[in-house]
Amino acid sequence: MRRGRADLTKLALEAVANLRGQGRRSVLALLGIVIGSAAIVALMNIAYIAQIEAMKSFRQTGVDILAVQAEGAAGLDPARIDAVVKMDTAALSAAPLATAMLEAGANGKTSNVTVAGVTPAISTLAGLSTSSGRLLRELDDCSQVAVLGPKAALNLSSPGAAMMPGSLIRIGSYAFTVVGVLTQTPPQALSPVQYDNAVLIPLTCARRVMASDTATGALIRLQPEADTEAAVIRYTAALSTPQAPVRVQDARSMIQAMKKQMAMLGGVLVAIGSISLLVGGVGVMNVMLMTVMERRREIGLRAAIGATPGDIRMMFLIEAVVLALGGGVLGDVLGVGLTWLATLFLPFEFAVNWGVMILGAGVAASVGLVFGLYPAIAASRILPIEALRGD
Repeated sequence: MRRGRADLTKLALEAVANLRGQGRRSVLALLGIVIGSAAIVALMNIAYIAQIEAMKSFRQTGVDILAVQAEGAAGLDPARIDAVVKMDTAALSAAPLATAMLEAGANGKTSNVTVAGVTPAISTLAGLSTSSGRLLRELDDCSQVAVLGPKAALNLSSPGAAMMPGSLIRIGSYAFTVVGVLTQTPPQALSPVQYDNAVLIPLTCARRVMASDTATGALIRLQPEADTEAAVIRYTAALSTPQAPVRVQDARSMIQAMKKQMAMLGGVLVAIGSISLLVGGVGVMNVMLMTVMERRREIGLRAAIGATPGDIRMMFLIEAVVLALGGGVLGDVLGVGLTWLATLFLPFEFAVNWGVMILGAGVAASVGLVFGLYPAIAASRILPIEALRGD
């Protein structure tokens, strides 16, 4: 006979009352479930937040980007990069660049910065903008001008002489006029330049402060529908030479690899949290077995007045599920709290994966169902006459 919703609600309320009556024993069993569920929720949420932070590095440039990096000391010819890109119908633009870690000075202060020789195309490819002044232009060609990242500008500023357009900075034995200061730019996974602590100068005059006028890499933007995997093979073959091999990476492949790694990490974290949850499940089974022993007279009376073995089994099974589900819900709350606490010490923004919350409570309820099944079956097999006689 199918039980109605009212019957199940009544059994659930009765289960809560019975668990409250068991006092500390229920609390201890609940604690094991809470710890296991909280571990799963916290670990999975932190992994979820880490994935969000990693994905932010692709938002600025998009996913239709190739990063070319010279593997040899010879470098890349910027003109060759431009020529190869112009012949490729799948490509939109390219930005050759050369980078070096150098010392810059201004206002009596010095700072180690990334000096990047770039073309004006980098502004669009990397999504750069300025808080003051302007970006590099074609007319700057081989002029001694520079655009500073906000951190580089701050490190080279003095209280009475902030770095502004028109200021002078020294790199090596050359003076460069500052024409702009960038707004804060998030780190970008494919770019070799951290723009916040960089000094951008025209690539055509980078040799004044760098070892050569060749490019150490390039960013290439493809058409949105382009096959990036085929483009990686194509550009590796077109730009590599025996003396100067190149390595080409595409954003989409990096994202897919990152997602696979996160999925594997998530599985490991769930396995770790599940160990605590299984320990909590053993506690639930122990509590339910003790409850069955203590309530033999009640079981006998229920059976004597017409309760079927299925009714008794369902009663104890619901108690086990309610106990575990309550622990799972409390574990969700604790897990979110632990996640928030972790973000205070990590460079991450707090976020909640609601799917993980449902998973935590659902797994806890499943543990209650599995570990409560044996005590429920044991209770349903008690004969009324034996239960009443034994009491």
